[in-house]
Amino acid sequence: MQKFLLIFLFSFSLFAAELHLSVASVNDEHSEATVHVKQIALGVHGFIVRHFTKDHSVIVADAYVTSFDETTQVATLTLSEYTGLKQNSLPKGLWKPEVGDEAILAFGYSRAMLLAPDEASYHIITKNIRGVTWVHPDNFATYLSYQAHPTPFEDDLSGYCTLAEIGLLYTYVEGALFTLDCQTLSLIQLTPVILDKTELKMPFFSRVEEIPTSWWVWGAASRIMEDYDEHYLELIVEHNLHSKLLFNYIKNLTTPQKSLSSEFEIEE
Repeated sequence: MQKFLLIFLFSFSLFAAELHLSVASVNDEHSEATVHVKQIALGVHGFIVRHFTKDHSVIVADAYVTSFDETTQVATLTLSEYTGLKQNSLPKGLWKPEVGDEAILAFGYSRAMLLAPDEASYHIITKNIRGVTWVHPDNFATYLSYQAHPTPFEDDLSGYCTLAEIGLLYTYVEGALFTLDCQTLSLIQLTPVILDKTELKMPFFSRVEEIPTSWWVWGAASRIMEDYDEHYLELIVEHNLHSKLLFNYIKNLTTPQKSLSSEFEIEE
């Protein structure tokens, strides 16, 4: 099993290199752009950069892949304001993406974080995936403690991944290892792997004993997670409602999480 995991995922680590591409077109609203690329997964995140000189450049938009045409090898990017380096005390430029700007995609994919249910699973997976630098979940648990969020949600993940420059999020749920873009939570790869769960650690394996909440924290993030598989699988489904790969995997489950197949926007 471990050998299979190593061979299968090593091929992905080679694919996950950072891409530097020239913007081929931008629509009139500056909400979409296209780039030419041989292969790319939907949901891969990055940004658009304007180069003024060899030594001076600025990020002009956030970007992620929303469609890819294998025939023409053209990827469509959805654009929005980039807030990863937001600083309210400084003025911001009003530049808009243009043809010829640089699209940097899969940024930070050389750095990854794994959310696993127990220590044994964590060590097996991290030892068998090559090509990434692992950021230990202890750091994320500390971040959640500072936010007083004992249950991690999308904003917690994207906020921490921006802070730590993490591009890939791995999570082991319902007998499979899910590889996600850490900003969009889009599914990059799904690898069925059977690992023996030992002592389940909530909300994920870390050496932080407790992630406290506080009276000023409201909503779902203030609650203690009750079901590991249910929480993370719901989070993944929510951001991948058009993924046939995920749909087919979930509909074949024999656990209560199979009911999530009804959430997809896919015609069988």
